[in-house]
Amino acid sequence: MNVKLTDLPALPPMAILEETPEEVYRRWVNRAITLAQERGLPPPPTDPGELFYDLWYPIAMEYAEQQELLTYAFLQAFPIWADSEFLDGYGWTDGMPRKAGEDDDTYRLRILDRAFTEEGSGRRKDYETWAKELEGVGGAVAVEKARSDVSIDLYLTDLQGKPVTEEFAAKVKADMWETKRIGGHDLEVYPAPVFTLKVEAKLNTVLPLSELVEPVRKRIADYASGKIKLVFNYVGAALLVKGVEDYENLTLNGVTKDVEVPVTSVLQIEVNLT
Repeated sequence: MNVKLTDLPALPPMAILEETPEEVYRRWVNRAITLAQERGLPPPPTDPGELFYDLWYPIAMEYAEQQELLTYAFLQAFPIWADSEFLDGYGWTDGMPRKAGEDDDTYRLRILDRAFTEEGSGRRKDYETWAKELEGVGGAVAVEKARSDVSIDLYLTDLQGKPVTEEFAAKVKADMWETKRIGGHDLEVYPAPVFTLKVEAKLNTVLPLSELVEPVRKRIADYASGKIKLVFNYVGAALLVKGVEDYENLTLNGVTKDVEVPVTSVLQIEVNLT
């Protein structure tokens, strides 16, 4: 199983830990009014400037801040949400220290990917895990039996998501050949190939096209992240950034149909707007 950020469960709603000072204070006011009514007394004056307000509103502010701290503490209790040194602690206890330059999300996915993988079979998933443990490797995709019944081909990206160099791929192969390769496996390591998606379209807009290229490219990139099939209509929807009324003549690599992205490749997006 390849774990992606979009697979991670969202933080469950915890309304009692998300109150504003005003909401906390209003709860206390309601309690004070109810208590006064039960005792047959007039309710206390609770508007700003009154003694009740001056005493209890600052406490409500502190209480709301403590709720934020409790929420943060709750997040750090789970590797799917933890960050910084807390995430380092989870990785360290699992024997997976953070690599130099590895950001929280990349490190998190590597930790979770290990949890979903049974190591030791010497198959595709093991080679991907072993490669990602090496300094300088950000992503790895292994392909079995592409060249023969015993072949394992690894395609690597760096920590910035770009293909590694040929020299680095050769270094990884030499390292894994000596330390990780299962006897009999024919291991090869390559830089991940670049797959270019050329998006061309005519936009109905009054804005300068030069201002729209990057917002459109980013929306397409966000949609395409982690996907191996790009749906034509979904890419079209990504063109409708702020200021764009409609589009026409959309093509993806010159055609008007869905595009398959090779699983071993790095996606590069080129946008041409008219």
